[in-house]
Amino acid sequence: MSNKLLEKLQKTQKDIINSVKKKLNLNSPFSTLTDAEIALVLAYRAKNLRIAQNTKQSTFSRTAKLSSVSTYANFEQKGTVSLVNFIKIMRNFGRLNELETLLKPTVSETIEAFDKESKKRVR
Repeated sequence: MSNKLLEKLQKTQKDIINSVKKKLNLNSPFSTLTDAEIALVLAYRAKNLRIAQNTKQSTFSRTAKLSSVSTYANFEQKGTVSLVNFIKIMRNFGRLNELETLLKPTVSETIEAFDKESKKRVR
């Protein structure tokens, strides 16, 4: 791929992300957003937390034990990051406990599982 074509593609991608960011309502429920929009909202929140802590991206990346500054910078700008790196970011913010509630069984699921187990034991 030629350099000019690659540069044009990167600019187009950046323009699309910026367009989505401008239109994005940061207070919208996640159920009304696309996956990419949710990622951008989380990235925006992370950036605000980092700035509130008066921390540079380079310092944050180092203390979060990310492989490079660009890993975190890309997350803030594009909303893209691996799950493992997102966990590192949350840990560095001291907000790891917020991830503990994700995908936990609901009360009704726990009751159903208990009822199923109880019925098996009756035999």
